[in-house]
Amino acid sequence: MADSDKTVETTLGAIRHAGMRVTRPRREIIATLARLYVPATPREIHDALDGACDPVTVYRCLTEFEHLGLVHRHEFGDGSTRYQLVDPDGGHFHYIVCRRCQHAERIHACPPPELEAAVAGRGYSQITHTLEFFAICPDCRALHDQRGREE
Repeated sequence: MADSDKTVETTLGAIRHAGMRVTRPRREIIATLARLYVPATPREIHDALDGACDPVTVYRCLTEFEHLGLVHRHEFGDGSTRYQLVDPDGGHFHYIVCRRCQHAERIHACPPPELEAAVAGRGYSQITHTLEFFAICPDCRALHDQRGREE
């Protein structure tokens, strides 16, 4: 079984375990999220579904999945919320996001556990985090440099 198939089945199992039905739209949304390498907006997810369900269903399902801890929400600074499946092992990703073209690239690192321990040390519980870096990607920088030479 491929990793994305395993992720889909694990996620659908979590939906069943939460007492929810595994409907066709829920299955399709989970399968679509599993195929995507980077977080996607509800509109991008809906477009990828090719009419399998309406946009309201996509939003409703993503909200349910977030409450169940099955998706991770990302804000890339452009006013659009993006979603990505949480790995079955609970892992998540962080990103570098281009300020110009919105290209997102995964960073395979996470802040040190000492940071979350410091938050817990102040009496907080149920701690989560997000981390995105915003910069200009090499392609946009090269395009900008090229335009500067042409003027």
